[in-house]
Amino acid sequence: MKLFTRYNRINLVANIAVFLVASVAFYFSIRYVLVHQIDEDLQIEEDEITAFVHEHNRLPESFSVSDQVIYFIPVSQPVQRRFSTVTMTDKEDRKKEDYRRLVFGISTTGQNHQAVVSKSLEGTRGLLRSILRVSIVTILVILLVAAVLNRVLLKRLWQPFYASLKAVQNFRPSKNHSLLFPSTNIDEFNAMNETLEAITKRSRLEYLSLKTFSENASHEIQTPIAIVRSKLDLLIQDEALTESQSKTLQSAYNAVEKLSRLNGSLLLLAKIENRQFEDVQRINLKEKLQEKLEDFQELWQDKNIAVQTDLQTAVVNMNTELADILLNNLLSNAVNHNYSGGRIWIALSNDYLRIGNTSTEAKLDEEKLFQRFYKPSAGSTNNGLGLSLIQQIAEASGFRVQYRFQNEQHEFEIRFHPATK
Repeated sequence: MKLFTRYNRINLVANIAVFLVASVAFYFSIRYVLVHQIDEDLQIEEDEITAFVHEHNRLPESFSVSDQVIYFIPVSQPVQRRFSTVTMTDKEDRKKEDYRRLVFGISTTGQNHQAVVSKSLEGTRGLLRSILRVSIVTILVILLVAAVLNRVLLKRLWQPFYASLKAVQNFRPSKNHSLLFPSTNIDEFNAMNETLEAITKRSRLEYLSLKTFSENASHEIQTPIAIVRSKLDLLIQDEALTESQSKTLQSAYNAVEKLSRLNGSLLLLAKIENRQFEDVQRINLKEKLQEKLEDFQELWQDKNIAVQTDLQTAVVNMNTELADILLNNLLSNAVNHNYSGGRIWIALSNDYLRIGNTSTEAKLDEEKLFQRFYKPSAGSTNNGLGLSLIQQIAEASGFRVQYRFQNEQHEFEIRFHPATK
């Protein structure tokens, strides 16, 4: 969820809650004021009735009009003055209406009377309904205007943040260019930009340091390895060696070869992780895969492996060198972990590449499968980096690797569009 959306939702809910509480308070406040005004009108009627009795020594005539009723009842006990709200039936249309009533006592010629003065509240309620409608419309207009203003103002306010975010997203340690952050008068954004600038500078320095180390390591390690290999070649060819000495030298030679491959794989992993293969091109994977199939033909024939292919045209965006390494590792894996007389199947479409093989080996541990130096068995002769290379190349190219095992058959699938299934 975007920040704008979350803020607007919270702001809208908060505003609605505030306006609801304010509307209820406003309604009861207006109602109280209007009822109080009617009570004052009833008191005026009381004063007029009292003045009439004092002047004429008799009660005025009882009467009933559309919104007011006055009548008198003879009583023997003193009357307690009180206000109340009652429901009465209109004599004309027989509708029930609420009235505000004032009851008080009054005496004339030695006789006590209870005076009852009632005034209709319908006019008050009509006014309250009008006020309520106007209030609702006003609140809706305010909420709409506030939402529009918030969207416009917040978008403009957060523009430096999104500009900085875009700059960081486009940052590549391998590219020799400085990040340009927008100038702003907001202290928090300036602090963020300063922090991001320091982090990216440190990241680039660490990248350059690691790149230099990788390049130096590649040269400095491979050179003595090549010398050792050359010397071992000369020693192995010596006819004066005993059988025991030949086996010892051959073992040393194999160890040097393994060390050389391990060094190359580790350096390759470091380069992939540091995004040193950024030259991305559109590659016809079908053509490249067909070339690899020809290269591996002799290996399959040596192990009497049957190969089934279903190749469709597939064009992907990736580095050419990484594409070669990916295919070589997948095909080598299918050959090395197969048995004589086994089977390999290869399927290629615009969405995926599947390569599977028969094998006597058990299912691989899916949690450790792509970890470095993972070996399914203690007696494995590989360096345990092949699957890790496949995973790293797939991630660097925006692909996804999946592994399946069924009926002693291993299958790896490279999905070129991970968002689709």
